[in-house]
Amino acid sequence: MRGLGGIATLTAIAPAVLGSSSARATTTTVLASGLPEVVGMSSERIEDVFARVQRRVNDGLFPGATALIARRGVIVGHRAFGNKVAGSTEPVTLDTMFDVLSLTKVLATATAVLVLNQQGKLLLSDKVAAYLPFFGANGKSGVTVLDMLRYSAGLPVDNQLLDEPNAKTVWRAMAETPLEYTPGSSVLYSDLTYRLLGRLVEIVSGADLSTFARAHIWGPLGMHDTMFNPPAALAPRVAATGYSSRRGRLVRGEVQDEQDFALGGMTGCDGVFSTAMDVAIFCQMILGLGSYGAVRVLTPHSVDRMTRNQTPQVTAAATDTSPLNNLLLAPKGLGWELWTPRFSNGGTRLSPGSFGKAGGAGTFMWIDPARELFGVLLTNHGLPEPFDEIGWNRMIDGIGVVEFFDGVIGAVAEEC
Repeated sequence: MRGLGGIATLTAIAPAVLGSSSARATTTTVLASGLPEVVGMSSERIEDVFARVQRRVNDGLFPGATALIARRGVIVGHRAFGNKVAGSTEPVTLDTMFDVLSLTKVLATATAVLVLNQQGKLLLSDKVAAYLPFFGANGKSGVTVLDMLRYSAGLPVDNQLLDEPNAKTVWRAMAETPLEYTPGSSVLYSDLTYRLLGRLVEIVSGADLSTFARAHIWGPLGMHDTMFNPPAALAPRVAATGYSSRRGRLVRGEVQDEQDFALGGMTGCDGVFSTAMDVAIFCQMILGLGSYGAVRVLTPHSVDRMTRNQTPQVTAAATDTSPLNNLLLAPKGLGWELWTPRFSNGGTRLSPGSFGKAGGAGTFMWIDPARELFGVLLTNHGLPEPFDEIGWNRMIDGIGVVEFFDGVIGAVAEEC
């Protein structure tokens, strides 16, 4: 059977279940398409959300996008906008793949660490230096896996070594990076931290990050369009992010971050390509407390650990002071950003306890468990240039991601 937006319905959901908020973990874990009104949302308001995305594409603020909205296991809207390449006539389609950059941190890395924890192969209290050669240098012998997962390891935002051609030398230098603050005392969003976490996953599991994620996360969930380094045959399905002066070409089907590209395109912080539908499956798995249909990826305990505040050492009042500071310094879960009421890229209307993730090239997902709702917005805006406070703010404003998620919440009928 076909659903809204032309996507296939995966299974039928009993009408008695659709209105139940208490049974979401066991009875609404497989996505199906349906009318918004069936799950207490307004078709008119959802159309308004999509129209606003289309307007921004028409204004040239980014070339293209896909967006998906779901509540209580029902996909109430899934749309494509614009083109895969700026200035082209290659339309984005529902199955277009995007460079999701930092969504990698939860779609792959943090989830992989928790799977290894569930398998008894590591503890979150373990010292990272026990697994990563050279990591214990420069005062980091006490840093734990938990510190890394919650962006509180003491490491800087990044340590790029683009002019060093030897990958082993780069990895050693990254592992030896000195501390920027006392581990556990603060929060600092860090690509470097998650790049090293990806290496930890590979060392503990004995498989590369892509192989492990495919075997234990993406494959079981049916996320077949989620991968590192899409093969050349899939290039026509991939949205381009922009031109790289370093590579001398349009970036399409390659991770846009230059350091991650130099390391082979597969790291723990960036590199995953995915579709809105695959990201939606992952979101529904999280809403399902780790399960999707008959498949269980995470235990409810692991999901709870991932999605609750793991950084009591900081407060939103002190750190939610600008869009960029919200990303860098505000309270975090394990991999996830947590909603705060002022400068969250998830808007101003999500419920307390909501969580999400932003990707630096213009990709976003936010989950509101209280409303059993999530939204996915994937664009090919590309990394802000320069990637600083002003650049980040301009990207957030240009894409209209706050407007998007505020509109999603506004489409909940009882709140209209």
